[in-house]
Amino acid sequence: MVTQKAGSGRRETSNPVCYDSGTTPDPASTNHLYTHNLAKAAFAMLARPPRAVAVFALFAALSGVALQSLAAERYEHGLLWRVEGASSPASHVFGTVHLADPRVTSLPPAVARALDQARSLTLEAGIDSADILALAGRMVFNDGRDLPGVAGVELFNRAAKLTAGLGLTEPMLRLFRPWAVAVLLSVPPQDPANVLDLVLERRAAKQGKPVHELESMDEQIAVLEGLSQEDQVALLRQAVDEYESLPRRIGRVVDAYLARDLAGLWRVSQESAGAGEEERRLNEVFTRRLLHERNVRMAERAEPRLREGSAFIAVGALHLYGSGGVLSLLEQRGWRVTRVY
Repeated sequence: MVTQKAGSGRRETSNPVCYDSGTTPDPASTNHLYTHNLAKAAFAMLARPPRAVAVFALFAALSGVALQSLAAERYEHGLLWRVEGASSPASHVFGTVHLADPRVTSLPPAVARALDQARSLTLEAGIDSADILALAGRMVFNDGRDLPGVAGVELFNRAAKLTAGLGLTEPMLRLFRPWAVAVLLSVPPQDPANVLDLVLERRAAKQGKPVHELESMDEQIAVLEGLSQEDQVALLRQAVDEYESLPRRIGRVVDAYLARDLAGLWRVSQESAGAGEEERRLNEVFTRRLLHERNVRMAERAEPRLREGSAFIAVGALHLYGSGGVLSLLEQRGWRVTRVY
């Protein structure tokens, strides 16, 4: 687990995407400004359970069986949960949505009180300046390939029309791997320095609390980096196809989140799940890698903090939902889980 010292913070930028234009740069000397900002945007996207790239599918499709009704009902509503063990002071698990919408970042009294009374804060993951260049280097081709050659000219041209509006020119775009461009096209326009997770982090750091992380940057990037080339291209195609509908879907995510409706967030996550055999296969791959495998890892790594007691653990709200979610997994491990808010 990566541990961040109390009072430290990640480098922040108020401009999520800003690139220079010009001729095709050498991947080894990529402009620091655009790699820094694209890396930040990519990490912000990867660290949340987004519907924007349709990576989540029906749990039933993944497992081959229907959701267990009791677990689905138990963990379908609520954002703040008290977690208690036999001998540890009670801790809290809070479901976030990685957005900067003021309606989201204004903490409800119950959430603010739980965080203020906690001994520590644990987030899904973080990124600091030491990670930026390493991350940027993994987002670009360094073996002579380029995006048009991998994804095809037709898809590349469609993506280029969209990224041009974000300041990423066609010569630069051709350097990037499919998963990295899919990530960029799935991040809503917002100030990445003020997403909910960083609001929590700043509040905890101001109070002198230690801030811990459940996953490393390397583990999170490996989730998408480890996809086959074919699946990365499919992910990019889906992001391009759904780009125009992104604001509407983000609006639905915010509405469900404010209603504390985990089941509603899950329904939004299913909107574009296709019925074809290949679409179902891809949804199973993405759901397994980006959600359920990480749920297991998060539950395991949350336990040391829970045993310390008085912990405040914040993860994306979809990680809480259903019988395969973090809450259910903690309950299976013997923790008593009670909804607070």
